Amino acid sequence: MQSMRDPLSDSGRTLTGPEKVGVLLLALGKQRASGLLKKFNPEELNILVRSAEIMPTISAAELEEIVQEFESQFGQGTPFLGRAEDVKRLVTDVISENKSTGDPNDQFIARQDIWSQLAGLPDDVLQAHFHQQSPQVAAYYLDRLGSERASVVLKGFPVAERNDLLYRILGLGQVAPQVVEALESGLNEELFDNDRRSSDKHLSLAGILNNLDREDSAQALQYLASIKPKDAEAIRKMLFKFEDLLKLPARALTVLMDGIPVERTVLALQGADAELQSKVLSALSPRARRMAEAELQSPANVPARDISDARRAMVDSVLRLSAEGAIDISSTSLETA
Repeated sequence: MQSMRDPLSDSGRTLTGPEKVGVLLLALGKQRASGLLKKFNPEELNILVRSAEIMPTISAAELEEIVQEFESQFGQGTPFLGRAEDVKRLVTDVISENKSTGDPNDQFIARQDIWSQLAGLPDDVLQAHFHQQSPQVAAYYLDRLGSERASVVLKGFPVAERNDLLYRILGLGQVAPQVVEALESGLNEELFDNDRRSSDKHLSLAGILNNLDREDSAQALQYLASIKPKDAEAIRKMLFKFEDLLKLPARALTVLMDGIPVERTVLALQGADAELQSKVLSALSPRARRMAEAELQSPANVPARDISDARRAMVDSVLRLSAEGAIDISSTSLETA
């Protein structure tokens, strides 16, 4: 078989195997193609959809080269034009029908759906996310949004950046399926797949914000809420300052103090507010409380760094117990306002 070239797009390149499969399925028609697509596994379906992203338009003459037995059927009448959007529509229509009938292939999720999800996000969220990308990637995302949606989003960019993005959109060429898949996976993970964010990741970021000043923490959390609201809410529930020990319920404070050495408690309470000292000491056993009170009445000359480290260790214990579900600190956490 000779290499097939696209006379309409004048791309002059040879079709890939998945592209040929898409053309054949399209030529068979939806009803017959549906039976074949049901035999594809999810990965094969994903490959087929991705290949359609860069598939050129195919003429009837090229179709004859793909499969000779259909020559008499497709060589007459209306010229055959196999377009990428038709292939994608065919596959996704069949997948939708399979889902409604409980077909096992319902685990397949057509990747192009992520672009409609992207277009549905608020303007400020899109602008913030695109600003984090390289200009070329941002241009590709804007191009996939469609002209109407892209024009609205572009209004939020400075004139120079807007013009640069328009120039890049103008120069966009074909993007390899592997690159498209990577971009789609990145979008899904960064903007939509919040369930993949583990509690360990939230806990790590909460620890960072806990070590910032309260005002800086609030500003950082507000920014996170503008681009990843679900993650920001999970992190907000984990934010906790040493002074927030005052807000802990008595039971939670008792659980915490059961695992804190008396020496560390005394060190952390050095120079603390009298109300906070009283609240923490009330959660100790009578013997431990007497020891701590005696130490606090005759405070030693302790370096500020040691006090800070002791307080941070207590906060880390609070976060750990919260992550384990032993205590609930959601009512004490830092507000985003």
